[in-house]
Amino acid sequence: MSFQQVTEDVSDHLDRIKSYFKPGAKITILVRHTDDPEGRKDFMMGDDDPQEAMNMIARRMAAGRTA
Repeated sequence: MSFQQVTEDVSDHLDRIKSYFKPGAKITILVRHTDDPEGRKDFMMGDDDPQEAMNMIARRMAAGRTA
């Protein structure tokens, strides 16, 4: 599968997931491979500012809620 096809498919899925939430919700998908510590295989896609997504992860971790 080409990278273009992956991004199109992921985008379609993100749109569907986002439809379950109230308007204004932001969504980001992060994909990482544990066998790639340099991040060459990382994938990130979404409609949020990456720093804001990181801030949300930090808030959830601090609150002890990651799910």
